[in-house]
Amino acid sequence: MIRAYLPSFVISALICGGLTFYVRLIAQKLKLFDQPSPRKIHPYPLPRLGGVAIVITFLIMTVGYIFASRRLNFGEHLWFADQKLMGVILGLIVLLIVGILDDIRGVAPLKKLFWQLTAAVIVVSFGVSISFLRLPFGSHVDLTNPQIYFTLFGHGFNIEILGDFISVFWILLLINTFNFLDGLDGLATGISLISAIVIFFLSISLGQDASALLAAVIAGTALGFLPWNFNPARIFLGDSGSMALGYLIGVLAMISGGKLATSFLVLGIPVLDVGWVVLRRLFKGKSPFLADRRHLHHRLLTAGLTQKQSVILLYIISMIFGTVAIISKTQEKITALLILIGLMIALALMLVILELRKRTRNG
Repeated sequence: MIRAYLPSFVISALICGGLTFYVRLIAQKLKLFDQPSPRKIHPYPLPRLGGVAIVITFLIMTVGYIFASRRLNFGEHLWFADQKLMGVILGLIVLLIVGILDDIRGVAPLKKLFWQLTAAVIVVSFGVSISFLRLPFGSHVDLTNPQIYFTLFGHGFNIEILGDFISVFWILLLINTFNFLDGLDGLATGISLISAIVIFFLSISLGQDASALLAAVIAGTALGFLPWNFNPARIFLGDSGSMALGYLIGVLAMISGGKLATSFLVLGIPVLDVGWVVLRRLFKGKSPFLADRRHLHHRLLTAGLTQKQSVILLYIISMIFGTVAIISKTQEKITALLILIGLMIALALMLVILELRKRTRNG
């Protein structure tokens, strides 16, 4: 069964690895570097725009499947392709454009949020949405009502107000989680690889071929970029890459039935970290988009871990909870989520204690 998806995984990895080489050369020629600063870790300029290689790889693979195979089929068709897949591609292109602009000359946070919202609305309007939420003990909440139906270009579109609102919020959350997560070499790329692999195995267990194939493509793309991005990094994702990966993982979790609980377990610590940091900034009267070095992965460095040790630790935590997500049922996932929250609190307290001890020794 898994062998059927290996070609997609391997080809995606090879294409992305090769494209990254050329994107890096172009970024160096155009002097598109991420410069060192007090809030950043790297000590010397490094090329960015790695997201260009990631997005182009994804587009090559998906467009190839559109014309060569019907395996990436999630339901209704629009023109010559699957409607949901068209929405995914259009939203991704919007993020790529704004991400490149942000990497080259910077984009104001609110403008960037607007275009993130635009991408999320596009993909949700094409039918990628959460129709229900599972609750403990086998029950679920229906999110399909109320609805609005309209026709555009001769094709019907159905808006499920509550479900679509939650879906847009979920995509925005994942985009910005990965954007904030991209603070250590290879962290966001590796976490996206783990997330895609977990969703791949869950999709196989549910008999969802198209979802499993899409997960294999995303996982292969992340794997192809990771050797270039792992410490010591030779190229950064840039906003074009971190937003693209967050968007793709968020969409992947929804496109063949909600896998939000599974995704939240894999991404639990980064998501909780983003929530905590944003709330702390708001509480202090600062912009939630203000960059700093107070994220969990930065605190791991402050506590004395190296970049590689910090990243590998977060990889291991994601893999453990990802494995739990694959083999457990809804109630067990909720229990695991509570454990994850407890682990986050314990880890935060431990890091605060280590930081205080380090300051005492140095003071």
